[in-house]
Amino acid sequence: MSQHDLNGLITHTEPRASKMVQQLKDEGISHEALLSLMEAIPRHEFVEPAFSHLAYSATPLPIGRNQTISQPLTVARMTEWLLSYARLGRVLEVGTGSGYQTRILAHFFNKVHTVERQKRLHEQAKKRLSLMGVNNVEYLFGDGQAGWPNKVEMDAVIITAMASKIPLPLTNCLKQQGILIMPIDHPTPQIGCWRKEGDRWKCLGTESAHFVPLLEGTEHA
Repeated sequence: MSQHDLNGLITHTEPRASKMVQQLKDEGISHEALLSLMEAIPRHEFVEPAFSHLAYSATPLPIGRNQTISQPLTVARMTEWLLSYARLGRVLEVGTGSGYQTRILAHFFNKVHTVERQKRLHEQAKKRLSLMGVNNVEYLFGDGQAGWPNKVEMDAVIITAMASKIPLPLTNCLKQQGILIMPIDHPTPQIGCWRKEGDRWKCLGTESAHFVPLLEGTEHA
């Protein structure tokens, strides 16, 4: 979908979404195309039905399997970093979750590769985004810490779970000048944005954030 083509989403826009976007603006999010997209996407369709009335509030929410959808500000901040610094070619997302961040990435990147270790969440997100007409995403049920299996070079990697160290397969798949976005728990829980420059990393921004932990292996239940 073209980043300027919102016609298929406009019918879902509602007052709660407009209020959410205004809160994002108040927090310093200024990318107009991103704000328009987040206003148009039906966020309530990405959370458990019991929490749909809170879908546009400034808080993480359960999506099942002890996982959460990040609060809108965290999603917006990570995406704005990508739109500011990354080449919008291929992006690897570790932690598909509900598919909300995936949906946003698919609007701006040519190709999204997304990995989810929970079989049920993987299947739900794939079905949900297919029904929304998203067709530039490759889905993988697997251990995200192992990276993408075909050794595709990525312009960006975004990890949506907290870790104390960065798995090498995820940094090795990044192109030079590629962008890494990842939550880390040291020295305090935060989300960071880094650029790969040779064998060094340049920090482009950090912000406090809380995420579920990055786990190894897969879960089929």
